[in-house]
Amino acid sequence: MEVKRVYYNDDGILIPGHLMKRRFRKPVFYPFDKKCGFDYEIMRDEKLIVEYSLEAYRRFYKDAYPEGIRILLIEMKDDPHPIPAGTKGTVDSVDDAPTIHCRFDNGRYLGVIPGVDVFRKITEDI
Repeated sequence: MEVKRVYYNDDGILIPGHLMKRRFRKPVFYPFDKKCGFDYEIMRDEKLIVEYSLEAYRRFYKDAYPEGIRILLIEMKDDPHPIPAGTKGTVDSVDDAPTIHCRFDNGRYLGVIPGVDVFRKITEDI
């Protein structure tokens, strides 16, 4: 059995955890923190696995959230003056932290922190 630390790409958000590979079985992802909504995920698409390193983490968010992409803020945590849930915004830049700096439709400009704040990309479905 092989076990390694990886990130799982869950709709544009990286979730840290372990990937377990057993002989004759599909790989299984176990998140470090079960607050993400699942205890484990059977990997049917290994393209959803991202290398576990700070550089891979930074590169993922810079590539996944280029300038102009629209996001929907679901919840902002640990901010004394949070932007209301359900507010939409446009990505302005992503720094090396990585913090995703957005210009929100309510006129505010603020950084969204992956792993702390809850957000998602806006697609044609929304």
